[in-house]
Amino acid sequence: METSLNFSAVIFDLDGTLLDTLSDIAAAGNSALERMGYPSHKVDAYRKFVGNGARKLAWRVLPGENRNQDDYEKFVPVLLEEFAKELNKHVCPYGGIPEVLASFTEAGKKIAILSNKPHDYAVAAVKQYLPNIKFEAVYGGRKEFPLKPEPEAALAIAEKMGVAPHQTLFVGDTDVDIKTGVNAGMISVGAAWGFRGESELVHAGANIVLDTPADLVSLL
Repeated sequence: METSLNFSAVIFDLDGTLLDTLSDIAAAGNSALERMGYPSHKVDAYRKFVGNGARKLAWRVLPGENRNQDDYEKFVPVLLEEFAKELNKHVCPYGGIPEVLASFTEAGKKIAILSNKPHDYAVAAVKQYLPNIKFEAVYGGRKEFPLKPEPEAALAIAEKMGVAPHQTLFVGDTDVDIKTGVNAGMISVGAAWGFRGESELVHAGANIVLDTPADLVSLL
């Protein structure tokens, strides 16, 4: 595949794009549900639950009869506790990701990460699993910015890198990521190897959809 583009920087989503974290997320979610006496979910079900941050995940995993404000507010801190316990236990980069990221930096492209997971967790995961990659910024969910797909955090990262939005790729595996790129005026690249797949990415408006991490090199 050859898809050469004129760009100077790339902002990557984290979970489902650079790191396969589904088992961690499912383990935390199911442990929290079990603590509250609720039924758990199959790991694969979490593919549809993730993408909008921990608080939205909490709402989505609750049983229908418990999706009320009282039960939700009790459940959120339990889920966050379980996230802290399960953090980075079953995580690994997708195949070839460290080499692909190195190729981008060697080509003079600036790279950064924007995740909707809690900021400290995002930073810890990057330090543990991508320690040798130079990122210009690693942002998780931060109080000063609304979560994706709102564009503010992506635009702040582009400004920090000194790159115009239209010269920036936004790479992610969910409709949330694609819409973030669109909302920020960036080039949206879908990662079909992640949690959701090609159909959702195309429907969300991806400019390009790639099948494997190795295909990212074709953008250089």
